[in-house]
Amino acid sequence: MKAASNEPVTAQRPIHSGAERRGGRTNVRGGVLSYLVPPALITLPAERREGGGSEMNGMRGGLSLVLSLALAASGRAAEVVILKSNEQPGVRPVVDALRRAGAAHTFAEFDLGGNRAQGERITSGLRGRAVILVAVGLLAAQVARAALPEAPLAFCMVSDPDKAGLAGAARVGGVAAEVPVKNQLAAFRLVNPKGVRIGVLHGPDTADRIDDAQKGARLVRVALVPRLVSSEREVPHVMRELLTGAEAVDAVWMMGDPVLATEQTRRYVLAETLKAGRPVYAYSDSLIAEGALASDGPDPASVGELLADLVERLATGERGRLDMRVPRAALVINKKIAGKLKIEIPADALKAASRVF
Repeated sequence: MKAASNEPVTAQRPIHSGAERRGGRTNVRGGVLSYLVPPALITLPAERREGGGSEMNGMRGGLSLVLSLALAASGRAAEVVILKSNEQPGVRPVVDALRRAGAAHTFAEFDLGGNRAQGERITSGLRGRAVILVAVGLLAAQVARAALPEAPLAFCMVSDPDKAGLAGAARVGGVAAEVPVKNQLAAFRLVNPKGVRIGVLHGPDTADRIDDAQKGARLVRVALVPRLVSSEREVPHVMRELLTGAEAVDAVWMMGDPVLATEQTRRYVLAETLKAGRPVYAYSDSLIAEGALASDGPDPASVGELLADLVERLATGERGRLDMRVPRAALVINKKIAGKLKIEIPADALKAASRVF
């Protein structure tokens, strides 16, 4: 293990949502605390070491077997390490649902803060440990696979698992990141029938989904006006294009792309569309509280529950390829914003909604 650097790394204290058994007693820990810790010391409790804490460097096959046997040990909860790419909207409800559904296991949770180097420092402290990794977001999944390729992995919020090298790997399973775009567009049309011209904000990570979106748009009789945003600096110019002039759109759809997930960008898009009298369709129901009109995406509770199921299968030693799981969809509507924008939401849409604000 590398010597500890003097540079502190902001991490989250391990969160134990399940029962941790020591000497016949059961202790339940909770709460979240941010603190500074040298990167080389970010490790799991020593009592979870297998083989007396010995290193098995250069022996990936042997380590794989040890991890599987350790996790399948009768009567023992698995150590689950949650790696979050960042705290973008929708992450917290998924993690909370995972911890509730997987209460038999213990959890440690770390936020990479969008920083690959920080993720590498965190995962360096996990080498040789019998852990199950849960990656929330593309960066977390990439770091997990690169640093700990033999560790069992469950992931979510990765829009293209094939492109990320996650599909087809043994002891790797995931939950689909989105509802099919055709279904989303149909839901948005149901909520706002007059919104037939929709501007689409997307970043590089979601550019390959525009073709599918255009096909879906034709099926539900709406026109898409896609705009690529390569960085946050481009957002104001793109928004002016979409919201002004003779070709102004009826609504703006924000896709779930890292470029658009920052708080500053979200607030700007929501504020500008509201000033222009236009609604925002969102990639996550967490943006409804921030001012979006509607979202039609994976139900966070369903995503967390499916992750917990994958963790359980990995904890029992399942070694084959795990299929992608598809979460329930949740249509969420903001009636307050609809009122401000003078949009009359049809009764059928309200009836179909999972939640109405």
